[in-house]
Amino acid sequence: MRHLSSSIDFSGAINISMAANIFAVKGMERILEFLFARRRKRPEGTFVIAIDGFTGNDWKRLMESIEEFAGRNLLAVKIYDFDKCRRSDEKIESLLASYLGEDAVFGKVFRRDIATLFSSESIAVLKADIGRERESKRLDAILVVGWGCAQVAMRGEYDLTVYFDLTREEALRRYKMTGPAFGTQSIGPKRLYYIDFPVSEKHRRRLLDSLDFYVDAGMEDTPVLLGVEDLREIAREISSKPFRLKPIYEPGPWGGQWLKRVRHLPEEWPNCAWSYEVIAPEMSLLVKNHETTLELPWNLFFDLAHESVMGEVSKDLFGGEFPIRFDYLDTMDGGDLSIQVHPPTGYIKRNFNERYHQGEMYYIVDCKSDRRVNLGLRDNASIDQFRAAAVKAEREGIAFDYTQYVHSIPVARHDILMIPPGTVHGSREGLVVLEISATTYRYTFKIYDHLRPDLNGVMRPIHIDHAFKVIRTYRRGKRVERQLKPKPSLKACGEGWAEYLIATDRSFFHEVYRLELETGVTFETGGRFHILTLVGGESVKIISGGKELRLGYSETVIVPASAIRYTIEAGGGERCVIVKARLK
Repeated sequence: MRHLSSSIDFSGAINISMAANIFAVKGMERILEFLFARRRKRPEGTFVIAIDGFTGNDWKRLMESIEEFAGRNLLAVKIYDFDKCRRSDEKIESLLASYLGEDAVFGKVFRRDIATLFSSESIAVLKADIGRERESKRLDAILVVGWGCAQVAMRGEYDLTVYFDLTREEALRRYKMTGPAFGTQSIGPKRLYYIDFPVSEKHRRRLLDSLDFYVDAGMEDTPVLLGVEDLREIAREISSKPFRLKPIYEPGPWGGQWLKRVRHLPEEWPNCAWSYEVIAPEMSLLVKNHETTLELPWNLFFDLAHESVMGEVSKDLFGGEFPIRFDYLDTMDGGDLSIQVHPPTGYIKRNFNERYHQGEMYYIVDCKSDRRVNLGLRDNASIDQFRAAAVKAEREGIAFDYTQYVHSIPVARHDILMIPPGTVHGSREGLVVLEISATTYRYTFKIYDHLRPDLNGVMRPIHIDHAFKVIRTYRRGKRVERQLKPKPSLKACGEGWAEYLIATDRSFFHEVYRLELETGVTFETGGRFHILTLVGGESVKIISGGKELRLGYSETVIVPASAIRYTIEAGGGERCVIVKARLK
């Protein structure tokens, strides 16, 4: 079975109607047979194949498989390990030093080309070697294998280019199995996030136009190969109708029990803190083609289907990224989140090379009675005393009463709170929050984390210096309740339905609506994607382009701009509540 968020099954695989037209090769043995058979189309010389791929592939194992296959089939081959063309460790460390820095969590996103990590002199030597082997005509095939081997400087050398892909989730899973240990969500492996992932994704994007075959390599024993044109056709079909992403679940130090119950997560889990519904760069789509299931990284799919998903929104506006994030924070029978703050756009660009802020909204999906959310500062709070208490807690392990400084407001089901960058905040125990925010997600500057370790027993990093540089000290007391807890405004209604605008502000590039539905209603996308989550009722049907998708309670769907219009029908006459977000 495919790895699904710690082996959680997911029933939302996308069935593709043009499956009969897709040619797929499954299993390493059959893939190698298929690739070597292609050499017969160039009988006059030695066939040269590039096998590139995403960071995290086991290149040694792949080269061993090729050698074994060639030996069994009496093929004369030569394999070049492209990793030997990397620049020296010392030169790479020097190049990346300013991006990785000294902080345990944060760095700067490396947006340069993959070629900067390789030696042009070594590549020139490799090209000369390939040329000599070609001329000798003594080999059946030459294979160049490894991360980056199909970069621009090498493309003229190949008769065939193949890409072995992984999702970020799978690359992380392999890293955890073989690399150094790291803690929970807030302190992932920095080198992967800031260097290897963005470099790999930029390289893959630039490679798409010259690529011959794509391999979903997530299951090492049963990879699946398909042609790039089939891959494009799959992306076109998926992006023409509503679709779901595969959720990712994570326990955490403050996690609750609601998600475990609603999503039928393993009983042995201590809790579930996060459910990522749409946190685009980390996620994937499961695509079913008869008996074959492909797992496509979101960033790959989005590169192929940007216009269909985003409609009239320019690729330049968000740097080619999907801008809105949906995830659950579950503290039901768990604990309080840290006291925290997120950075605005200018700060996040200067310090981390990210493209836009980390503004958030909290939609209260469920809660116990008499619950509150930390939001803003108290009217009389001294920022200097607040900082001093936080520093003492971090350095000396001395707890303090943060409520002397942090304001809180009461909440109930279906309330929404706006949390612009720079606003001190944090959910408390007894809540299920649907977080609707900018896709940027890593920059939680913790001020106070209740002197609580993560699930590995390690204290989570605190970032007081960053936090107090971005806090908007004017967000205090009654002003917070007046400005950041908006009242719903009826925007449209009909028989059995009503839609309310529930959150919009100049601090955000998205706005949020609540749809209350007993019958059915049709919407037009208006050249924008919509994101929908069912937060009340058992299920609804979403119908678009003659296709139906059932959306269960708590589940989330993306309606691409290219769907043009879609209908939502309530199930069984029950009252359903849907949260909808879209760009302004």
